[in-house]
Amino acid sequence: MQKSKLTARFRACALVVATAWATSAGAFQVLPKVSDADRKISKLGSNPVLDYLGHWFVGNGIPIMKSPVHEAITLAAIGCGASLGDESDCVTVEAVKEHRVILYGVRWPDDPPFALSAASPPRIKGCDVKVTLRSTAQPACWWGMFQDAGKQAKTKGAARAPAFGPGDYLLYRSHYGDLQFMHAMGAYDGESAGDTFDRMKMWAKFLWGVASRTTPTGIFIRDLGMDDLAAYFPGDITAMNLFATGIVEVRKDLDKVAIGALLHMVQDSFSKAHVERGPETGATCPGTEFDRPGQIRRFHSYARQSSSLHDKEDTSSSLSLHTLMISPSAVDMSRAFLTMWQQRKSWEETEPLFDCVFQPRDRSATAEAGPYVEVPKPPSGGNDSMTTH
Repeated sequence: MQKSKLTARFRACALVVATAWATSAGAFQVLPKVSDADRKISKLGSNPVLDYLGHWFVGNGIPIMKSPVHEAITLAAIGCGASLGDESDCVTVEAVKEHRVILYGVRWPDDPPFALSAASPPRIKGCDVKVTLRSTAQPACWWGMFQDAGKQAKTKGAARAPAFGPGDYLLYRSHYGDLQFMHAMGAYDGESAGDTFDRMKMWAKFLWGVASRTTPTGIFIRDLGMDDLAAYFPGDITAMNLFATGIVEVRKDLDKVAIGALLHMVQDSFSKAHVERGPETGATCPGTEFDRPGQIRRFHSYARQSSSLHDKEDTSSSLSLHTLMISPSAVDMSRAFLTMWQQRKSWEETEPLFDCVFQPRDRSATAEAGPYVEVPKPPSGGNDSMTTH
């Protein structure tokens, strides 16, 4: 009798978790994969039942509903041989396994691993301070924190300043705070395109240093001599801590993680929900062999955007339409940066390409939500919906 009640309760919990994720997930395009390490960590953590349910949904529900857009673009850029519009065919089990570290890096800005504060743990059910937070290790906690970040950002949005910054969790900062430049977005409504560009360039220079193995990964970022970057990471954090806290499998290949993170920013800059670009002109990027993409007219900011409207620009269908109509595309420019990296080009040699891809037409243009704000439905009730003056 007790066993049957437990089984019924287990199934009910599974349904609740699955339903919550199914109806809420939509503000980002991540293809989470549960590794053997995640499963082992879950068993050792404080919330094995909740994590098991979350793992089931991460491993089975999300890949069905979500489109692995970043993976498709990256694998197409590496060279899977798919025809235009069929980039999603590149995402196979074999390809993901072969390029798993670069793909981990490509996913990193959406799902950065970080430690939870033991002194002030998040007041969210299912969080375990002993386990590194990422979607596949603590899925219930991860989603609870993501929702909390969104709610807080909505209330802080009127401040015309980043909703989150140093001292806040990476998940909050990368999606809703001062690190939105990792996604080619303004940190808040009103941020100038010039400031967004400068921060993206700061980040790209750091990533290129790690990717080319010229920037030490075991020295505190605040001691690297990059003062502008140090302002974002003023504490005792190294490149290894930033990219691989709790993830020992990728630490020997941080160069691949870094180039993946850079590709994420390149790819996001071609999403209409992130950036408004002008038409391509047929010109070549000065000092390079690569075609010039449409110039950036405006960066968007995420805080006031509707997650569902934003999400529609980051689907496999949108990717297919993009590559069939735009040249150079996100795939082409990802391939360009990969080529420069494989040729071991220095940052000074790569900088002209970066400027060509990201330099805004007008540095004074300000970030905004764009056409991705949910329009309130008019109240129903006939004459009750009319107003008088």
